[in-house]
Amino acid sequence: MDANICENCSLYLPIWKKVCPNCHQSIMLDSASRISIWRLGDIRDGVVGHIARNLRATFGMNVVIQPGYLDPRPSSRPRWRGLSANVFLRQVYRRHLRGTAVSIGMTESNIVPDQNHNFLFGYAYLSLPSAVISLHQMSVDHPSLERLAARASAIAVHEIGHTFGLDHHAYDSGVDCVMVGDEEVDSLEAIDAGTIRFCRSCRLELQKSPLARKPRHRPHKPTSGG
Repeated sequence: MDANICENCSLYLPIWKKVCPNCHQSIMLDSASRISIWRLGDIRDGVVGHIARNLRATFGMNVVIQPGYLDPRPSSRPRWRGLSANVFLRQVYRRHLRGTAVSIGMTESNIVPDQNHNFLFGYAYLSLPSAVISLHQMSVDHPSLERLAARASAIAVHEIGHTFGLDHHAYDSGVDCVMVGDEEVDSLEAIDAGTIRFCRSCRLELQKSPLARKPRHRPHKPTSGG
């Protein structure tokens, strides 16, 4: 049970359909050599475009915002504190086309890796070319649109860093890098005080990384949990 949802007429469609047969709305756009953004549910105006601009500036790649929505049913876990981050991630990966640089899913809903966690800012696996982020916990203090977009951009860059094989720097490492992180101490304050930029070491590693690779399925710890 998985489908793409037409933004225009809300028809559920097979994930390989590129155009809605009912209203002829595009569902999936070409993403070759681009970063592909998939949305699970509506995301408030202005945020996705801001993230796309920051991703383009950071990675030097064009970004495509897919017009179709992800099916919320597979990741739904009524007894958990949020959607299943693992299932959400698999949905995005299932839509990752050969030649796409990386695919990233975004949602306003809370995401968790299991029933014991309270939230995640983002989730990815090292060297798997897909990642997901959630705006839910980033929004609990009712930030301005600009601050929310800045937070989401930093988390998106961080998670995409993981897809290219980058691991965390510790908070006490003294490194000024977007890959600083620790699930035990990640917080909104840490995001706001951090950077969206990679350190020199990470930039050198990124230069070695191909845009698409065969995944090694080696998980890293969740970006943040409660």
